[in-house]
Amino acid sequence: MHDHEKTAMNFESMDSEKHLNEVTVLPENVYHSYLGEYFLGQTDLISFGGGYNGWGGLVNPADSNVNIFLNAYTISNYSNEPLTTEAWIGSILPGNGKTSPHFAAGNQVLNPPPMPRADIKSASFIAGKPSMGTNAFVRRVEPITTLTKHDFQGMFIIPPGSSFSLFFLSPAKKQVHARVAFGWWEEKE
Repeated sequence: MHDHEKTAMNFESMDSEKHLNEVTVLPENVYHSYLGEYFLGQTDLISFGGGYNGWGGLVNPADSNVNIFLNAYTISNYSNEPLTTEAWIGSILPGNGKTSPHFAAGNQVLNPPPMPRADIKSASFIAGKPSMGTNAFVRRVEPITTLTKHDFQGMFIIPPGSSFSLFFLSPAKKQVHARVAFGWWEEKE
């Protein structure tokens, strides 16, 4: 068989094969938003200082039946003082946290919009520090700044009965204010 005959056969066989379907590749967080499993929300204003601390956290209730996959957090510092924030995973937080009503599903096309199983909580002017759990890292937030950390792609997985919190250390005598926001998705256990 001549080379030109082989080439003609290859083209003919390609024409008779099925065409491939188009494939869309979505980032993990976009995929979960599409499914109605991605949420975002923020704490109420967190106040601390004068020897008292504060915190904001993403809390997974013990009876949620979902794992939380953290994708993003932000810390907004509304004061003229730099803030020191400790990230805690699975800790027992001091004080009574207030549950925030400020949350939404990422996919607003779904009607009714899905509701998260996780709670966003915060506490102001508390004594003490978290116990148990793991102090994972420390962040410093400059005055009048919002620190954004995102695209964790679910690196932090929070099971039922656990939490991811940002704990604010008192900046001596001055009173300061901050707010924490989270982006996450939820998957059944």
